[in-house]
Amino acid sequence: MSDTPEDDYSPERIQYYLAHWGELASAAEGGTGGLNGSGGGSGKDRLSLACLLADLERAADELPAHWSGTLQVFRYQARARVWAQRRLSLEEVSIDTAVVRMARSLGWTE
Repeated sequence: MSDTPEDDYSPERIQYYLAHWGELASAAEGGTGGLNGSGGGSGKDRLSLACLLADLERAADELPAHWSGTLQVFRYQARARVWAQRRLSLEEVSIDTAVVRMARSLGWTE
């Protein structure tokens, strides 16, 4: 992870994080997820990962519930039940559009 939100929160990085959500969550909890670089990880690494996951969940929470892309994001985050509780109806919006909106809400600029 880099020092700037623009790098960590680009659409490409967010898609990567979503695709590896389970490994990131395991590493943040102190498991042996391979994405923290040191097995159980140091407190700082685990804290950084936990903050990253929290940021991405917050950004997903800000997406319109009626977008189909929002459902896909929540599925990656293993939070489909949360999405189902807040959804009203679906509007066809791609996962790419949803991810770009997440990136912008986290400070990424084109």
